[in-house]
Amino acid sequence: MLIQRKNILIILILIHAIVFSCCTTHNYYSSEQPKRSMKEMVECVVSYIATSEEKAQLKPLNSDVELNSFLVEFWKKRDPSPETEINEYRDTYLERFQIANASLGGWQTDRGRVFILYGKPEDIILAEDKEIWIYPDKERIPNYDQASNIPEVLESGKIKFYFHDSMGIGVMQQIYSTEFGENR
Repeated sequence: MLIQRKNILIILILIHAIVFSCCTTHNYYSSEQPKRSMKEMVECVVSYIATSEEKAQLKPLNSDVELNSFLVEFWKKRDPSPETEINEYRDTYLERFQIANASLGGWQTDRGRVFILYGKPEDIILAEDKEIWIYPDKERIPNYDQASNIPEVLESGKIKFYFHDSMGIGVMQQIYSTEFGENR
């Protein structure tokens, strides 16, 4: 019971530290952001990975006790090694969330979302107002076109995210991806 309370406290502290003041659309002209409730912070953190059922379960919850119970179960389901005290998935996810907020314009930006879900790219190609993030493919299914001898063939099997600063102000928006379901 003591370990479970300790885990709940650690989860709350991590979420509060990571999400405090960063669950709104980033205002590039002001460093001040409105304060958010615990529920709003939890909704922000889990938004990319929660199932529709979990989002429905979260909706009626309001008290910190209810939200804590939800978070404990939420992360427990995703723990790759439940026999240990450390939840590697949760820790990695929250670390990525923090990096996205600190270095990529926030968790709600396209690059922030991709970084949170996919992690650090294997390679990044930079060209003026464009970026291409390259990740290894999950299954490495070759896609070889014998008639074509272009560099894309060398990159077949890779997952790519294409970002473009269309407004010229440093805000990179995802314009294309080779990953199924990731085209915007």
